Amino acid sequence: MLLQRLKQARQVLRPPPDLNLPDWADAHRHLSPEASSTPGKWRTSRVEAARGPMEAVTDPTVHIITVMCCTQFMKTELILNTIAFFTHQDPSPIIVMQPTVHAAEAFSKDRIAPMFRDSPVLKGILATNKSRDGGNTILHKQFAGGHLTMVGANAPGDLAMRPVRVVLCDETDKYPGSAGDEGDPIAVLSERSATFWNWKQIRTCSPTLEPDEDGNGSRIAMSYEESDKRIFCPQCPHCGERGEMLWHDVQWPEGRPDLALYHCPACSKPWTETERKRAIKATRFLPNRGWVATAPFAGHAGFKVNKLASPWESVSKLAVKFVASKRSPELLKVFLNTQLAETWKEQGESPDWKKLYDRREDYPLGVVPRKGLVITAAADVQRGPGGGENGWIEVVTYAWGRNLERWVIDHQQFHGDTSDNTKPGGPWEKLKALRESYYPHEHAGVAIPISVMAVDSGDQTQTVYDWCASQPQGTVMAVKGHANGSILVSSAKPIQIKANGKRVARQSKLWNISLNIAKSELYQQLKYTVDPDDSDAPLGRGFIHFPELDQEFFEQMCSEQMVMKRVKGRQVQEWHKIRPRNEVLDCTIYNRAAANLIGIDTWSEENWRSIEDSLGIDDRQESEESAEKPTRRKSNYWKGRR
Repeated sequence: MLLQRLKQARQVLRPPPDLNLPDWADAHRHLSPEASSTPGKWRTSRVEAARGPMEAVTDPTVHIITVMCCTQFMKTELILNTIAFFTHQDPSPIIVMQPTVHAAEAFSKDRIAPMFRDSPVLKGILATNKSRDGGNTILHKQFAGGHLTMVGANAPGDLAMRPVRVVLCDETDKYPGSAGDEGDPIAVLSERSATFWNWKQIRTCSPTLEPDEDGNGSRIAMSYEESDKRIFCPQCPHCGERGEMLWHDVQWPEGRPDLALYHCPACSKPWTETERKRAIKATRFLPNRGWVATAPFAGHAGFKVNKLASPWESVSKLAVKFVASKRSPELLKVFLNTQLAETWKEQGESPDWKKLYDRREDYPLGVVPRKGLVITAAADVQRGPGGGENGWIEVVTYAWGRNLERWVIDHQQFHGDTSDNTKPGGPWEKLKALRESYYPHEHAGVAIPISVMAVDSGDQTQTVYDWCASQPQGTVMAVKGHANGSILVSSAKPIQIKANGKRVARQSKLWNISLNIAKSELYQQLKYTVDPDDSDAPLGRGFIHFPELDQEFFEQMCSEQMVMKRVKGRQVQEWHKIRPRNEVLDCTIYNRAAANLIGIDTWSEENWRSIEDSLGIDDRQESEESAEKPTRRKSNYWKGRR
């Protein structure tokens, strides 16, 4: 026992080795059959691009190593080689952080255990797991001179409990934004190595979203930007120039991505697959193993490399993947992130208002077109600058037909003090008059009332509740938009009305609207076009017709765009304004909610035919005959209108 302890003491006290990581791995590391298609001795020459990052691990001037690269290339093996080297050559406290505790357990079982089993020099370094030995578990293993701990970034209690010299962060873009209430997981873990003068930290991942000004986006991309930003630059076999291998230098004949080849950007000559692989292998003999820093070095070495530097996947195979990925933005995003190690920049989704403006139709405002059978209206209450008489109520009215086809039939503004719904001649009185009015129908010779009016309660909330409660039941709905939601319109929530600051018995109801669902649906519908050569061609579900409205209407309709942001480690959709005014968009969304409330999404042909019959509409008759029919209701359409 004494001799064993003396041996362990000598091992701990011996100076750090001169052997660098690639040389050690070539001499001692064995790949396990569970984790490699080519088990046996490790050879760094198989993946020369890994030599630079591996040498940085044993470079005393480097403290942080960031590896932003494609999938299935070098990231995990770099971490495994680092663990093996330090446990065998330079015993130290080591911690490995995976996105979750479950992933940390899997890493320990599937990668750590086989490596220590199959590499002869590692056998016996880690004690076997014993149920009575709390120092050696799946997630925590002790050895002479140090320990190896695996943690999940989602378990904040595990991050700050031990001082560590070597910090290994894998799949960093999958980490939550905060480890509980403690902050960024990497920052929390970095504090554990503050007491070590020779601390080392490795961060690896394929990138995801391009970081924005607020620091949302790919964590590994932000880390790479803080480094000396090294790029992998093989030498051209034709002209001798060196440069980063980028995707825009891959070319193929039209329609034949299977014949794709990489072309030197300097001399434009193509590289055969044999030449490409030889050029990659030859980087071992270039300065810095083929890596070129593009920013000043301050202890942080960053490495970025894509699949064009892979010896296992041909350029033509990548080109075939690329062509297939162009079918959708999501597939293309995956290709850029995982194959090219490039961040994805989310393009805000917003329709072009000019295209909508250009397809306006020649039909009159204030009249329901022939196929329109139901009317809804929506009001957006605006306080206005300074309040008082500067406020207004924006109202857009739609007629609806089969297949959610709709027509804008009215657009008005009622100006005045929106905080007072009792003022004679004020905007609320005008809104009431509009709600009570009828719109003449082009085909039937009748006038149709507004079925439901939705009123936004986001501003002047109590005034909206009071006004809605004063209207006949079922004719108005107070609405409020929420960023998320599982359904377009939620169940109504009772709202008690206040009078002189006290609650009274009568109630109004509030419907919550999922803005994400509603806006995503709307912007998809605004992409529909009309076939100029076939006026009878079917239109997309929810197609919107526009009369001769002004430019401002269409700019407001397209005033927001959807972007993806990373919030607390999750990618979420957010709608951002790209223009200051968006009342038309809001009114259109709330009209959609009103139509949904009355159930037209699920109406059958029998329902639509019943409405036509009640209005005396017969599509088999000529429109002139329909126009001669007597009006069934007395129209007060113009009453109270400006």
